[in-house]
Amino acid sequence: MERLIEQFEEIGFSKNEAKSYMALLKEPAINGYEISKKSGVPRSMVYSVIAKLLAKEAIIELRTEPPTYTPVPVKELIMNRKRQTEETLSFLEKELQVIEKPVEVNVIKHIEGRTKIIQAMQKLMKEANEEVWLSAWEEELEELRSSAVEQGKKGIQLYSLLFTNQETNSFGKTFYHRHDTASIEKRRMGQRLTIIIQDNQDVLIASFIERQIPQAIQTTEPMLVLLAKEYIRHDMMMKVVGDKVGKDMLNSLWQGDDLLTYIVRNVKK
Repeated sequence: MERLIEQFEEIGFSKNEAKSYMALLKEPAINGYEISKKSGVPRSMVYSVIAKLLAKEAIIELRTEPPTYTPVPVKELIMNRKRQTEETLSFLEKELQVIEKPVEVNVIKHIEGRTKIIQAMQKLMKEANEEVWLSAWEEELEELRSSAVEQGKKGIQLYSLLFTNQETNSFGKTFYHRHDTASIEKRRMGQRLTIIIQDNQDVLIASFIERQIPQAIQTTEPMLVLLAKEYIRHDMMMKVVGDKVGKDMLNSLWQGDDLLTYIVRNVKK
């Protein structure tokens, strides 16, 4: 009995309403006094309970003297409650969607394997609407070249930092890490780190390590997009400074200083 009453409460009936309805199921066409007696609902409350059951279309009042009541058949009651619930939920869905502000969830997607990573890079480049920022190594350039050329023809701006000795016009405004500085970067990081940023909104960061399965992450998380772009911009500016002042002058800024040596080369003396 308690379980039944709990389930009635789940669909909006009070305990007294549930008791009264079940009393009428057992013995229909009885008056308020008899409902009170058979259900255990206090007489002082039974007529208020009857009024609520009538409003819920769970019972029917018979025009007798005194009035008597009979329950709506169980199947009909359940169907009515289903219909009312569906109508209520449909109304809520329609009205609440008008005022709902979508929650922005910036998921970090993990990608494994060279083929899948290259395909994701190509897709990012091809779907850019304004600009692409790229930091890529010689080993991946041929697989990215056609996507870069295609977007360049469409007027998409490309800003590229390439780890190669071979200059190219395929990747827009380009800066270069020649083999001498590229080898330092690779040794310092222990990997080839490739980055593609699409329209300041989406970033893919890939790690290529010798004799290991390549791994990458892709996300629209604004802070990671910004961090990746600042990394590329900083690297570009360091290349400009190095080309302006010369390799020897640039190296003299940190050589002999253990702290700066560790910062630049990731090697402790």
